Amino acid sequence: MATSQPQPKIIQQEYPNQPIFLYSGSAELIDGENIIQGEGWIQISWYPFPKITVEFIYDGEGIIDDIELKSSNTELKLTESKNQPKVKVYLSNRRYYETKKRGYFGYLKEPFIEGITDDLSSVTFQIANFLGCHGSNDEEFEYDDEDNEIEIHREGWLMDLFAGQFIFDYDNWHIVLANLDNSYEFQDRLEAEGGYGITHICKVEHLDGKTFDLKEGYKIINAFIYYLSFVRGIWIAPFFLLGFDAEGNQILEEWDTPTIIPDSWQSPDYSWYGEHDGITIFDLFPGFMKKWQDETWQEVIQNSIQWYIESYKHTNGYNTSIILVHSALEKLAWTHLKSNNYISPDGFKKLTFDDKLRLLLKTLNISLEPIDGNWQIVQLANKYNWLDLDTVSIIGQVRNSLIHPKISKTENKIKLTEMIMEEVFVVAYKYLVKCLFKLFDYPYQIDYLFCPFPTNSTANKAN
Repeated sequence: MATSQPQPKIIQQEYPNQPIFLYSGSAELIDGENIIQGEGWIQISWYPFPKITVEFIYDGEGIIDDIELKSSNTELKLTESKNQPKVKVYLSNRRYYETKKRGYFGYLKEPFIEGITDDLSSVTFQIANFLGCHGSNDEEFEYDDEDNEIEIHREGWLMDLFAGQFIFDYDNWHIVLANLDNSYEFQDRLEAEGGYGITHICKVEHLDGKTFDLKEGYKIINAFIYYLSFVRGIWIAPFFLLGFDAEGNQILEEWDTPTIIPDSWQSPDYSWYGEHDGITIFDLFPGFMKKWQDETWQEVIQNSIQWYIESYKHTNGYNTSIILVHSALEKLAWTHLKSNNYISPDGFKKLTFDDKLRLLLKTLNISLEPIDGNWQIVQLANKYNWLDLDTVSIIGQVRNSLIHPKISKTENKIKLTEMIMEEVFVVAYKYLVKCLFKLFDYPYQIDYLFCPFPTNSTANKAN
């Protein structure tokens, strides 16, 4: 690894949703032959979603007509920066002030990269709205095949500065996820006020000290961000990426609006990680990365995590959530069964969804969730004589009722209340969580695995 630890500039906010200024000072707006002197601000703004925004204000006195910008070729020269770089911007909004000043507002048109993008020894970036890291795993004990205790040492990162940090080592990559020093107090404010707040900083480097370029670095960053999003239960995204050489000198800075739109703060109940059943944040990472690096699985894992996160939000009801989870389960079933030679394509096509899911659960050694006779969906199923009633068939029946037109008189009589759909979603969601845990090689018992549930759901109250 690097001979010297990078000590990056750290973004910290005094309160949630506070804009983060990346540049503030004199600037020149360059648009073709037009050059306007003024003041420029570039910042991370949070609403309506997190993005890099741009503001330029100039003195309009003596200017009779507004300057029409050619939006395809507008740049902002940051004259107070060391190298006076130019940033491509899209400025679509205007503002007029009583002081005769005029302003343009917009956003970065493309990522701003200053410095060297290859020969990187390490990169750092920051994330918002993650949960606090308790302690560190830089030193811990494992057991070999003969049950002998082995002490494991992992290299931490500026332990005096980042007391709480988790270390992830996989396939020559060394990743550190560290609390900022105010993260616990800040998390309390986020819980009370909502919105966005920078809570952690991450470092990525090779275990053997080998350098890499930005493109290679982003491959592992994107994988890690998907994993953190899966852990947190909401979308996480990287901000303010910096690159360093082996001596710890900063050689790269990037400003970019994340390709993943991160979610605003949500309750820790969205996450399966925490004090539940002793599950640690590390347990699934090696298995996740193994699947992520498999060409057969990467897109499937991406889709499944996307649908896992979006289904839990159930913004306008559970009908969409059920369809998303159903789709994830069917896609996981095909990929798992085919990649392990359990079934042929023709054989899979002949199966109903119920049979596909039962076979997936059986091959992953996952028990069927029991039926509760008090559920409204069970009472509805009994009323209309649904056959082979269990928690798998209920998912398929309700999903079919949601997506197919109601043609027969019996179908038109079936009314799926929001309570019924919530009951079905909770069961389907538990199956999805357990399948992902198994596919990521979770080494422990999952029959009583904690699953996040909607805050006000009957399932949550029962668990």
